[in-house]
Amino acid sequence: MTRSAATHPGRVLAATLLLATLVGCASVALPPHYDPPPILTPQTAPAPVPPPPPVAQSQPVSPMQPVPLPLPPVGATPAPPPMPLPAATPPPPPTEQADPNASLVTFSTRMDGDSAVPPTRSAGTGELDALYDTRSHLLRWKAKWSGLSAPITAVQFHAPGEIGQTAPPTMVWPGPFGPTYEGRATLTNQQATDLLSGRWYVNVYTANYPAGEIRGQLREVR
Repeated sequence: MTRSAATHPGRVLAATLLLATLVGCASVALPPHYDPPPILTPQTAPAPVPPPPPVAQSQPVSPMQPVPLPLPPVGATPAPPPMPLPAATPPPPPTEQADPNASLVTFSTRMDGDSAVPPTRSAGTGELDALYDTRSHLLRWKAKWSGLSAPITAVQFHAPGEIGQTAPPTMVWPGPFGPTYEGRATLTNQQATDLLSGRWYVNVYTANYPAGEIRGQLREVR
């Protein structure tokens, strides 16, 4: 044994063990036709395919059935059906205001001796204004006179008569008679017709002129 071996006994022991190991490995026999298993590599899994959406199936539509109304309790009076709302009506057209004077007719006359039949030489004169309501047939009048030759004995309306003609009295004025006079009367249909046609006249009688001292024909004032 050399000096280096004697000096390092541990190294000699390690080398001996290594050699024995190599010899043992060389004596191992491999089986014939040995194929090592393939090496598997990780594969990426394919993405799952989603299932197709369900197809809606047509269903027969059943007709709508009326919903029955609940029956009222026994002994209860059923509520009346709702009343229909009244239809809106347009407002009436505006009406024209009636003229309160539309039915009034005004008459006037001047009395003198020349209009009397026969004419007189009297210096007396007179005036008369009248208002007639065609609805109520009421005639109202006012008269005045002056310069007569004698006191008045009678005053009358005559109809139907034109200027220069005579006619029977249609209305007698009740007295007494002063310098003025006011009267009213409701006319008949015939009197109203004669008045509106201009066939009325007024005659003033005095003691000196029993056939009439002054006279005037009533005319409508327009």
